[in-house]
Amino acid sequence: MKQVFKVILPVLLAAAMLVATMPATALAQDGPGPPRRSALIARAAEILNIDQQELEDAITQARQELREEALNSRLQELVEEGTLTQQQVNEYQAWLEARPDIPKVPRGQLKEAMEKGIITQEQIDQFKAWLEARPDIPRIWPTFTERLIEQGIITQQQADEYKAWLESRPDIPRVPLWQLKRLLDEGEITQEQLDQFKAWLEARPEMPEVRPELLKERTEKIQQRRDVLAARVAEILGINKQELEDAFKQAQTALREEALDARLRELVNEGLWTQQQADEYKAWIKARPDVPPLRPVPPFRQPGFPRW
Repeated sequence: MKQVFKVILPVLLAAAMLVATMPATALAQDGPGPPRRSALIARAAEILNIDQQELEDAITQARQELREEALNSRLQELVEEGTLTQQQVNEYQAWLEARPDIPKVPRGQLKEAMEKGIITQEQIDQFKAWLEARPDIPRIWPTFTERLIEQGIITQQQADEYKAWLESRPDIPRVPLWQLKRLLDEGEITQEQLDQFKAWLEARPEMPEVRPELLKERTEKIQQRRDVLAARVAEILGINKQELEDAFKQAQTALREEALDARLRELVNEGLWTQQQADEYKAWIKARPDVPPLRPVPPFRQPGFPRW
């Protein structure tokens, strides 16, 4: 059987081919940020000597403006290509503007949000009705698979074969591969089902390795977006872009050092490390050579200004 890891690598392609494209407004789902993001913005605002809410508002405004500009540019491009008519564009924009004024919660988290009282069933129903009223027009943005074909990473035939293979997946619970044995032991699947699934994995069409190219492309695009976002936020705040970026980098460094110190104190207090070991480890961290990463850094690990 082919190694399991060879099956995992194309998972991005699999997800993109099976999940329908969300409306462009999904990009605008800012909502309350996680604690780490809030802490970062709070520290950056402190460094810049401005109110945290002012910085939050500037980032929100800049993100919204940039997303609207990107969408309008894409719609105009589709009109010029003949893919959409101006009437279809007008209908789509009217639909976007008619979005119910309800908390922006990812679709997969609606039930959890309702249980926590963040959103009501009535609001969920309004949102579902709005989604169902989406104008029947071609996709606004190319799908993940279409981009792979356009860039010459895969062919249309390979995409079709891979999609057919995905759709032939045996009907067993979708869990990490290493949990299949547990499902078998607990009686949730039979040995026959497991054998069918293994046979399905072995029948996976050969596909080129797309992950390095995609990671590099995504990293570059996110960095470009961060640069544009930082410039717009700086413009809104009336400060220098470099000053803004430096504040976020300084804030992130400070927060990381505080988190490291807190973790080291825990290890010492629990008796797992000695104070000398903690001090030596911290000194080693600080002595790390300032060299570029040996491979592309995943976008979610890149330091500095938030992305949009």
